[in-house]
Amino acid sequence: MDVERIKHILNSLMIISILIFGGLMAIIMITDVSLNNTTAPLPFAFMFISIVTFITTGQIDEKPKLVQKYLKDWLIICTAGIIVSALAFTFY
Repeated sequence: MDVERIKHILNSLMIISILIFGGLMAIIMITDVSLNNTTAPLPFAFMFISIVTFITTGQIDEKPKLVQKYLKDWLIICTAGIIVSALAFTFY
């Protein structure tokens, strides 16, 4: 696997998710919507993805030989976070 290419893709994903988080939070602040169980999960899901991607990229920098393990763990953690966010958005 090309480690530099994977790190570039993860960095791009991290930047995009931070921008989406910032945009959603700006919309919430501009429209003066209160943060409750229906408005909070979506922006914070993107922040969660960004934080997990940042941590994974740091791990890949330290041990590039374990890139496949780190990507698999990243995918599992992001999927679990998105499912929790979707459940919070749906049920509350």
